Amino acid sequence: MKTGVVVFIISYVLLSMIIDDVSSGKKYVSNLSTVCIRCLCHSSTQCNMTVGCQKGYCGPLFLTKEYWRDAGRPTLRDDDPDRTNAFNDCAKDYGCSSTAVENYMAKFGYDCNNDGVTDCDDYARLHFHGREKCATPISNLYFGKRYESCKPVPSFPNGKQLFYRIGFIYD
Repeated sequence: MKTGVVVFIISYVLLSMIIDDVSSGKKYVSNLSTVCIRCLCHSSTQCNMTVGCQKGYCGPLFLTKEYWRDAGRPTLRDDDPDRTNAFNDCAKDYGCSSTAVENYMAKFGYDCNNDGVTDCDDYARLHFHGREKCATPISNLYFGKRYESCKPVPSFPNGKQLFYRIGFIYD
C-alpha cells in the first residue's frame, strides 16, 4: 500500500512539473532533464560559473555564438539579442545558457548514437560536436570522460527514466 501511494505521489509531482512547463510556454524535450543539462555543464567546464569566454567558447556550458544563434538567441531578461554583448552575457549565465541548450536540443536533437533512444547520451554528443557530427563518439575525450561520471542512468530495472542519479555524487 505504501509503495502505491509513493508511486502515485511521485507520478503526480512529475506530471505537474511537465504540465507546468508546457503551460508556461517552455518547450518540452523528452529525456532532456535538468540533471542532463547539469551533467553537460560538468562535462563542458566542470560547471565553472566564472569561466568567462575563451577562444570563442563562453560560460559554464561552453557555448559558441553559432550554437546560441541556432538556439534562437535567448537573452537575459529584458535584453536585446542584437546588443553587442547579449551572447556573452547569456552564455555566462547558467539559466540563460541552459535555455539555449534546451532550445538547441528541441531543434536538432535526435538519436546520434543509433541505439533507438534519444537521450542524454545523444544530447552530450550533440552539445559537444554540433548537429553535423553528433554521430562521432565522445568517450575518448575529456568531455566524454567527465560525462560518463555524471550521466543520467535509469533507476528502474525496466529502463524507465523517471529518476536520475549523478554518478559522482552517489557512487
